Amino acid sequence: MKSLTWTTSSKTLNVIEIPLLLLSTLSDGWASTQSSDVKVTMDYWAPYYRPARALVPHNVSIRIVNSTSSPHTLTHDGCRMSGPCAFDRGAVQPGENFIIPSLPPGRYSYYCVLHPIMKGEIIVSPHNPMLSQAETQDH
Repeated sequence: MKSLTWTTSSKTLNVIEIPLLLLSTLSDGWASTQSSDVKVTMDYWAPYYRPARALVPHNVSIRIVNSTSSPHTLTHDGCRMSGPCAFDRGAVQPGENFIIPSLPPGRYSYYCVLHPIMKGEIIVSPHNPMLSQAETQDH
């Protein structure tokens, strides 16, 4: 049986790695476990966090980037309710970013304390499922 390879300037990929590479380049908000983190960007327009729903494999960190000219926060809904507080980042200044270390599998709704209309969700999967584009699009 022949094995297929694809050579880039930095790495030779075998046929098993190609679907993960394509998934990470085609699905906004998803990164394969080959990436060091998933990126969520604070934005000027609704839904204000892009993607509004970030699907993250277990053991992958989340990079939050403020691309606006205003400070924003990222506060897990559990911090304002009686539940556990998974993350509560104070004001993130314009142009700054920070990392949320890997979270246990589950759903994490969050908002901006300074602008409560800004809301998003991080969904941490215990597996590396093949996710549909519809699950990662902004709502």
